[in-house]
Amino acid sequence: MKQIVLSLGALALSWAPTAHAQSNGASNRAPAEALFDQGRKLAAAGKYSEACPKFEASQQLDPGLGTLLNLADCYEKVGKTASAWAEYKEAIPLARASGSKVRLDLATERAAALESRLSMLTIVAMGGVEEATGLEIRRDGVAVQTAELGSAIPLDPGPHTVEAAAPGKQKWSSTVNLREGSKLDVEVPALSALASSAGAAEPAKPVVVPPPDPSPTSSGSTQRTGAIVVGAVGVVAVGVGTVFGLSASSKWSDAKSKCTAYPYGCSQDAIDAQSSAQSKASLATVAFIVGGAAIAGAAVLWFTAGPSQEKKSVAIGVSPGAAFLRGSF
Repeated sequence: MKQIVLSLGALALSWAPTAHAQSNGASNRAPAEALFDQGRKLAAAGKYSEACPKFEASQQLDPGLGTLLNLADCYEKVGKTASAWAEYKEAIPLARASGSKVRLDLATERAAALESRLSMLTIVAMGGVEEATGLEIRRDGVAVQTAELGSAIPLDPGPHTVEAAAPGKQKWSSTVNLREGSKLDVEVPALSALASSAGAAEPAKPVVVPPPDPSPTSSGSTQRTGAIVVGAVGVVAVGVGTVFGLSASSKWSDAKSKCTAYPYGCSQDAIDAQSSAQSKASLATVAFIVGGAAIAGAAVLWFTAGPSQEKKSVAIGVSPGAAFLRGSF
């Protein structure tokens, strides 16, 4: 009985791609027939990975039930179970309309047999982020419709990447590897705000060193005392920057170790570690700038200390990515 079924299947697939679902014009039929024949020869030789693109192109040029069934069979042979199942399902109403019982039975039986082998992926948007303004979730580069969220979608076995993005938010992505027959869930977390909008350090106010006492006897010693204080602040700031810098480096290493193929396949712990590393790196940068500016100001105060009656002042300021030193001596 099995031999009879296989023979009928081979017969159904060997027929030319007649019963066109929707012809794209007579000019496309010749190249479509040629591609179909090439695909059949490659499939007969067991070269299914080369045959599938031939059937795909033939079906695009001039859709036909025979081509559709051969494409489904080719997908099944190369392990694209979801693609094969979808093509068989599409062929069922076409075979019924054409009156071909052999092709109808073939498509129906093959589709049913593949259902237990389908790999399913469910994308779940956590925290109601699916309703956030501008949120876009993509699966393998294709936008995911809201109706798909929370539903198990059949996909071909292999790696699949889910990405999420929204204005003013950090992008998120995760890559999973589906095995035949496996069922996985991917949870898209609530996206974190960009560091520039939520975690960026505010510009620091200038640190103003008041003019020294104009008295000839006290001006030099007072200014040098101020230089020591400002220099100490600078040294402390550099130390703080070093601590935050080392912590940021550790967080980056921790984040990468939790990703299967950084920057893809990152768990939620890895994403949190990346966010923490960015914040600590920003703080380290600000601390280094403040420390450097303070040390420079201390040097100016020390070397310009003297009994001069002229007023001397130094202003040290810092903002993200810049610092300034201003004064009169």
